[in-house]
Amino acid sequence: MADKRITLRLALQPVDTLFFRDARPPSPSVHADSGLPSPQTLAGAIRTLLLKAHGVSLRRFGERVRKAGSFDRALAKYGNPVAELGHLKIAGPWISWKGEVLVPVPSSLKITKSGPPHGRSIIRMDPRRMRPPGWSPPERGMLPLWHHGRETVESVSGFLAPAGLRAFLEGGMPSPRQIHTRETLYEIDRRVGIAVDPRRMTAAESMIYTAGMLALRPEAAFCAEITGGDELIEPLRQSGTAMKFGGEGRYVELKTHREPFWSNMPVSGADGRLVLLTTPAWFDGWKPRKMKCIAASVSHAQGVSGWDLARGGPKPNRFMVPAGTVYYLPKNSHIPRTLVEREDALVGWGHYLEGNWSYV
Repeated sequence: MADKRITLRLALQPVDTLFFRDARPPSPSVHADSGLPSPQTLAGAIRTLLLKAHGVSLRRFGERVRKAGSFDRALAKYGNPVAELGHLKIAGPWISWKGEVLVPVPSSLKITKSGPPHGRSIIRMDPRRMRPPGWSPPERGMLPLWHHGRETVESVSGFLAPAGLRAFLEGGMPSPRQIHTRETLYEIDRRVGIAVDPRRMTAAESMIYTAGMLALRPEAAFCAEITGGDELIEPLRQSGTAMKFGGEGRYVELKTHREPFWSNMPVSGADGRLVLLTTPAWFDGWKPRKMKCIAASVSHAQGVSGWDLARGGPKPNRFMVPAGTVYYLPKNSHIPRTLVEREDALVGWGHYLEGNWSYV
């Protein structure tokens, strides 16, 4: 009989710099900077740690996955609690600052290019009630995002603090002070290295490289939410557990995060509902197929690949809708529990929060 499912919130505190690759293949004499971790990087690290903790040989497990043709069928041969790993739900990763979970700034927020000496202003874009002449929407019936005023605006980068996130989801305006820039959270530590010829123990010809490692500030960390059987995830609850995370054999220390990450938003007093992606999502398009949008703010697609244990090779590259994307829906819209396919949802793709919007 399966254990009771519980939700565990974790802080992932780096013990050194970290390195996360993008979808591009590595090559010699190339400069590569680390990005931020993706959901599947986190899911792979969590699954690997739990398999090892429950005595599963990773080499043999990889062979079983290839023979069985699927991750779930290979897990079933081990029985519980290992078999429950196929139902483990992992959400994240998100970056945190002093224990507060941050999300990428919604792409519908803009900032003025010029302003008073004390700072520029944040501008919120919402659907315009009337379509302007010449408007050509991507789907029939959609409205443009708009703001009243003559200010010249540009996109906002960075991460939104909880107070600013709540203001946005309630239909209000975050303050510029509630936005953390990348520079306040982390920096890129660039290093030069060489590949060594194992036969001669000398530097391999034309194999010099530079790598930019991700160095989080002391007050910053990553965080995640894990839901699964109590016995299965018990190793994650042990204080001081170290976990490999990303490339170059770097580790993070796992710590229990006691406070809930998110709070419910009110649903009354607005013209419609919005969906804010906090992790990237794959829809085989710019939105979920069955979702009726009044408007949308979607940034450039993000390429993602990975390693397929069953195939013994790389996964096909997919272009994800990025975190920070905002979909504006009618007031009484039904929003499904998950926006993506089951396998993607289990590893953390497509996590979202609901909020309100009003016509400008």
